[in-house]
Amino acid sequence: MESHENCEGVVECTALVLAESVAEFEGRLTLFGILDEIRPSADSETSFVVYAKFEGCEHATDQEWGARIVISDHEGEVLMESSDYSVWIEGPEEPYTVVAAFDLPESYFAGGERVIWVEAVLEDETLSQTAIRLRDRYNV
Repeated sequence: MESHENCEGVVECTALVLAESVAEFEGRLTLFGILDEIRPSADSETSFVVYAKFEGCEHATDQEWGARIVISDHEGEVLMESSDYSVWIEGPEEPYTVVAAFDLPESYFAGGERVIWVEAVLEDETLSQTAIRLRDRYNV
């Protein structure tokens, strides 16, 4: 049987969601326009947000964890990354959320469909990732 006395804390990313925008009201977040693909906007940049929820065990409290959101291409080259966030887990029933905003330049959509990877990184380890298509036009 495994001993939990030696646990140094386990943190997981239990949600990684892309959306068009986010609003906060009375301490609660609402995501608008959940994305399963990204299409260019009429402006020169296409904006979206990434929501990540981190949860940890009782041994993950009283410790600061460094987190960031990373966007890379299909070859693993980092295209963009968020600022660093200090994640504090208050207990197993109290998750910590991060919302990072990104603007994709119009040039990202050149050359047809592409796939980018969005990753939730904690202490330089990818905890969760998702792929999303960049489409240069709407599909009917």
